[in-house]
Amino acid sequence: MFNQILFTQIRWTRVALGSMAFAAFLMPAVAWWLGGMRVLDPSSHVALMVGFDEVGLMLIVIAGLGAFLSAALPWQADAATRHVLPLALPITWRRYVAMRFGAGALTLLLPTVALWIGCLLTLARVDVPASLRAYPGSIALRFLAVALFAYAVTFALQYIAGRKSSLTVLVVLLAGVALVSVQSMLGLNGLTDILMDALVRVPGPLAVFATDWALIDV
Repeated sequence: MFNQILFTQIRWTRVALGSMAFAAFLMPAVAWWLGGMRVLDPSSHVALMVGFDEVGLMLIVIAGLGAFLSAALPWQADAATRHVLPLALPITWRRYVAMRFGAGALTLLLPTVALWIGCLLTLARVDVPASLRAYPGSIALRFLAVALFAYAVTFALQYIAGRKSSLTVLVVLLAGVALVSVQSMLGLNGLTDILMDALVRVPGPLAVFATDWALIDV
C-alpha cells in the first residue's frame, strides 16, 4: 500500500521535485560564482565562503517552496475527487494520512542528496586549508530540516483546514501583525523581541532558518 502511495506522490510532484533537486544541485556552484565576483582570487576557498553567505536565503526559499508543493499538490489531487479514492482504501483515514505524509517526507531526500553532491563537486575544485573544514553533510541536513519543517506545516494546514487553509494562514498573519502593532502602541516591544528570540534561537522551532549557512568554517 505504501509503495502505491509513494508512486502517486512522485507522479504528482515529479516536476516540482525535479526542479527543487536541480536548483539545489546548482546552488554550491552559484555560491562559488557569486563569491568569486567579490574576492581577488575567485578560485580560492574564500570565494565559496563569501558566496554561501549570499545563497543561504536562496536555499531556504528552494527548500520551503519545494516542500510546500510536495504537500499541496497531492492534497489537491485527492481533493479534486473529494477524497473518494483514499476513503475507499481498506485502511483507516489516519493510516492513509500517515503514509501520505511519510511518502512526501521521503521524496525530500532527493533534493537533499542533490545538494550534497553539488557541494562535494564544488569542494573538489577548491583547496580548503588545513585550518578549516568543509561541511557538505551539515549543509544538506540543514536543508532537509528546513524542507521537513515547511512540509509538515503545509501538510498539517491542508489536512486540518482543508480548502480553508489559505484563509487560516491569512488569519494567523493578520493576528501576528495586530499583536505586534498593539504591543508597539503600548510600548511593549520587549515582549515581541523575547518571543522572536525564543523562536529563532536554538532550540527554537525556527532556529534552522536564522543561523548562517557555512559550507567552509573552522
